Amino acid sequence: MGLRKEFLQFNIRNWVFWPPFGLLIFAVFLSIASPDSFISLFQKVQNFILTNFSIGFSWLSFLMTLLAIFVFLSPLGSWKIGGKEAKPRLNRLSWFAIVLCTTIATGILFWGSAEPLSHFLYPPTFKELSPQSDRAANFALGALFYHWGFTPYAIYAIPALTFALIFYSRKSNFSLSLSLLPILGSKPSQFAIRLIDGVSLFALAAGMAASLGAGVLSLSGGFLNFFPSWNADLASGFIILIILLTFVISSTTGIEKGIKNLSLINLFFFFLIAILFIVLGEKSSIINSLSSSFQSYFVNFFDLSLQLNGAGNQWTFDWSTFNLAMWMAWAPVTALFLGKIALGRTVREFLLFNWLLPALFCLIWMGIFGGTTLDFAILKPDFYKNLFEVSGPESIIYQVFEDMGHFKLFAQLYILAIFISYVTAADSSTDALASLSMKRANDDPFKSDTNLKILWGTLIAFLAWIMITFSGIDGVRMLSVIGGLPALFFLLLVSVSLILVLASPSKYLKP
Repeated sequence: MGLRKEFLQFNIRNWVFWPPFGLLIFAVFLSIASPDSFISLFQKVQNFILTNFSIGFSWLSFLMTLLAIFVFLSPLGSWKIGGKEAKPRLNRLSWFAIVLCTTIATGILFWGSAEPLSHFLYPPTFKELSPQSDRAANFALGALFYHWGFTPYAIYAIPALTFALIFYSRKSNFSLSLSLLPILGSKPSQFAIRLIDGVSLFALAAGMAASLGAGVLSLSGGFLNFFPSWNADLASGFIILIILLTFVISSTTGIEKGIKNLSLINLFFFFLIAILFIVLGEKSSIINSLSSSFQSYFVNFFDLSLQLNGAGNQWTFDWSTFNLAMWMAWAPVTALFLGKIALGRTVREFLLFNWLLPALFCLIWMGIFGGTTLDFAILKPDFYKNLFEVSGPESIIYQVFEDMGHFKLFAQLYILAIFISYVTAADSSTDALASLSMKRANDDPFKSDTNLKILWGTLIAFLAWIMITFSGIDGVRMLSVIGGLPALFFLLLVSVSLILVLASPSKYLKP
């Protein structure tokens, strides 16, 4: 009773917590009461954002990538987060595992096969590629690398680094406005603080629900392969319930136990699946795919980053802009978590473990799975096209397992990896949501309010289940993209803040 009383009366930032919480509940009931109107309304808003701010998303992402490179090579790279005497609380392997599992959620598992197949079947018109051709396959891997490589990880790393430097320098309460202190001054308005934090809470919660929905669809697809008599809706509800219960158990143990151990287990499964894929697959083909993927990525990097040919094209809106908006919607609140676990690390070390290494891991993973998928799709393109259109993108990876001749082995490992992956991402992301929602911070920044973590996790699970059952996951994906618009302007200001810190560290940071 004491804990509940404290939670309800004392430890919530009311103007930060309740508006996004209420909006998400409202979205749930609106999607149930009138799913068609709900989808139609938010589809229009999403299309407006993607159409009118597409160039902004692309150019800012490109500039943040350049900024990450410049900071890595600059004298600021030797600056230690938290001061010269600060000591890291996580070893490097645990730190890398947590960073990787926090940022990718179920993304690389779900889209590693489905996205390149889509580009192969339906390449952008501005590239003048024939569908299902070798050139389309080559471009598909380059586009996949752009959407999951150094650019999105720069979107995470820049705000996380800025927050970490200023937070541990000033020892303030958790607020995204800390990242803007070089611009706003030492006493920003309370309205601006609440608005920034509240909008970011909404965007991340919606994004997590979309990620959970995608993961559950993929999991239920795997379960229905093993148990075809199951009802799909009941299977989805059961899977979400198991994820929620596992998350609740993990959330009570904190960063240095629950999140760390889950992340290490998750990383083990990622490596195990990738190694088995290489050992049991066509090794020479996979190596060639990785080589051609990197080559295509660098050839198309500036074109896709700056929209030199794809500006105004529907493919650009549906893929590049959509993905960048999703990454940006997640970035502000995720930056709080990534920033607070960086205590005792140098700036250069931070960028190595939050930008360079995770991006390389994702690229290698995408090259292995995307390349293998396209190898099979080239052999029977009409079959894969029909599967993609009829059974959905979640079915593709299971067909790849079937074509490899090791369906049962890979499907079981894949289902387990998706499950652990989402629980891990949910644990770390709700930790950030709870930290931002708290009125009174703990003396230990590695600890957040468990009640708030469980509340956010339960809401997100409920939102994902309702959307899957009543209006489809597209609705909640639209909500998270809409959150990308304010994040676009916030991240622009954060980038300027980091440039100011870079120009004069001693002015804004305490050694």
